[in-house]
Amino acid sequence: MFDLEMNIKAWSDYLRTRGTLAEADVVELESHLRDQIDDLTSSGLNAEEAFLISVKRLGSVSHISEEFAKVNTESLWKQLLLDPIDPAEKARHQRSILLAILLALLAGTAARIPVLFGIKVGSLTYLKNLSFYILPFIAFFLAMRSGAPVKLRGVLAGIFALTLVVVNLYPSYEPYHTEALSAIHLPILLWFVTGAAYMGRGWQTSRARMDFLRFTGESVIYGSLLLLGLIVLTVFSLTIFQTIGVDLEPFVENYLLVYGGSILAMATVYLVEAKKSIVENFAPILAKIFSPLFLLTMLAFLVVMAVTGTSPYTEREFLIGFDLMLVLVLGMVLYTISAKNIHDGKNLFDYLNAALITVAIIVDVVALSAIVFRLSEYGLSPNKLAALGENVLLLVNLAALLVMYIRYFRGRSQFQAIEKWQTRYLGVYALWMAVVVFLFPLFFRFK
Repeated sequence: MFDLEMNIKAWSDYLRTRGTLAEADVVELESHLRDQIDDLTSSGLNAEEAFLISVKRLGSVSHISEEFAKVNTESLWKQLLLDPIDPAEKARHQRSILLAILLALLAGTAARIPVLFGIKVGSLTYLKNLSFYILPFIAFFLAMRSGAPVKLRGVLAGIFALTLVVVNLYPSYEPYHTEALSAIHLPILLWFVTGAAYMGRGWQTSRARMDFLRFTGESVIYGSLLLLGLIVLTVFSLTIFQTIGVDLEPFVENYLLVYGGSILAMATVYLVEAKKSIVENFAPILAKIFSPLFLLTMLAFLVVMAVTGTSPYTEREFLIGFDLMLVLVLGMVLYTISAKNIHDGKNLFDYLNAALITVAIIVDVVALSAIVFRLSEYGLSPNKLAALGENVLLLVNLAALLVMYIRYFRGRSQFQAIEKWQTRYLGVYALWMAVVVFLFPLFFRFK
């Protein structure tokens, strides 16, 4: 059954997400929309017909309303690849596609260069440099899309180049702990750098950083779907060529996975960025689906751990699992925050998010106690120190979020305060990633 109020609200929220209209303008347009609907329903049309006609009429004086009318059709998924009607916009759209394809091919070629020098694809050296094969090209694409100033582009290019030189000038000795830590933390650090390209001129603002968080979450979702497609393509190719006696494994390993992975990454950011007006419609839905599922999973984990008497203090793998779970939960929390419309009041999912944060704090405290125990028993090591630092950062992040949620529930602050604090805290994570990548090797003598 057609819900008129829900559709009017969705239309108004869409205008807000475009970022081109002030709140007063949105309110005025909504008032015009309601007047049109009232006139049409009084003439005998039903609510759905009146709504669609009213949106179309407003579209004649508001291009944004016309876009909303296009997006909110039953053929929503077709809009992902739909060309714009406006000739200038269509040309810009086509240039973006060509640029994305060109950069994906350049990224694939960059990923092939180390192989020519005898560096194996799965080696630690290759993995340590994996970020440099794709992220600079993604950053360039996003900088072009966002209209980032030339000065900012130059600074970002310099950061990528300097990081590439420093990381590869560092020696590495057995047992290669610091090199492995660099391989793990470097992509996260450089993703923050890439985020500056996405945010453009507004990279210092809370709103732009929250958009980047949402962009990151949607990229993970779209990237996962495209990755499944690449896996299916790979298996299918190997299977059909095997039936005619052709071994396709060398081609798959050296070309299909390398170029396919590059195209996948570029296609992901293109779809999320170019079609963000559509993708944003899915963010609240996905958050509402997965937030309670994550909460139930965490609660079940704690209950099973308590019942079975499993201890995280002696098993290193158990502790690694703890940390991975905490990172996923924090990602879910941030995605839920980014998906919330700040004009909405308190709702059930705000309380679910606060409950998820509370359970995550309990898990983090257990993980921290296990790390401290291992440090006292086995001494200092790069891995344990990195884990300690990251768990402390997570605990501070989660505890502050819980406090701010409580203040929000009690009416002592607005939801925007949560967003502003969280976006500022992103810089702390970026700083810690830089410490692990650049200072840990020096402190532990490149071992």
